[in-house]
Amino acid sequence: MGRFHALEWEDLSWFPSNWRDYGTDYLQFIAVKADIYKAALPIIKRGLEAAENHEWVDCASGGGAALTTLATRIRQEEGFADLTVKLTDFYPNKAAFERTRAYDPSLFSYESAAVDARHLPEHLKGKFRTLFGGFHHFRPDDAQKILQDAVDTRSPIAIFEPVGRNFGAWLSMLFVPINVLILTLFLRPVRWSVLPFIYLLPLVPLYILWDGIASILRIYSVKEMQDLVSKLKNSDSFDWDIGTTGSAFMPTHYLLGVPKREGL
Repeated sequence: MGRFHALEWEDLSWFPSNWRDYGTDYLQFIAVKADIYKAALPIIKRGLEAAENHEWVDCASGGGAALTTLATRIRQEEGFADLTVKLTDFYPNKAAFERTRAYDPSLFSYESAAVDARHLPEHLKGKFRTLFGGFHHFRPDDAQKILQDAVDTRSPIAIFEPVGRNFGAWLSMLFVPINVLILTLFLRPVRWSVLPFIYLLPLVPLYILWDGIASILRIYSVKEMQDLVSKLKNSDSFDWDIGTTGSAFMPTHYLLGVPKREGL
């Protein structure tokens, strides 16, 4: 089964921002508690080592909380004491960004203005950039633009998608409605305006379920990411590593692209 770009409600500009922010909180809570990106650590380090500095720009960050554990672990390793992380998003959740920044102001900062992952502003180019769970939101033409912008600006790039079109991902969808009902009790801040649409008229659990299924349908497989790379101009100026990491039950698809050293 090939990729299908199904509708995701949170992509719509008119979608209620408080519902979108709740969705961000819910997904990041799971990402942090389950430590789903732990296997990404060595890949991230390779991307950082390929950059001219240890400045890390995260695109489509949501609230950024999912990066706190990863970034802290990397900064504690030898040679990465100067690591900084810049959070960005096309729909920046400034309140969530501020909470992540407060976790460690010397490590995290953020862009208040909208940042398009397809064309990063000049001051963010040339730095190591990542997308966690956000690449599937882009149709192939736009996904290719993300990669092309990295190549054109010689910016190392890493992409991670923690679900795929596999049995584990589909099975996990069965538990989404009950997970929303239970985990909402532990999410902070409490979004009072959203609660009636969770416990009285359960539209939010249905939206989370719908977008979860749509995400699975949208995920780029390893072969599909390889096809995107093959269509890039000057793709041979980068070294590409595309594969899967993590558990066999819930593997994470990843792509790492780093500029080849001059003269090699």
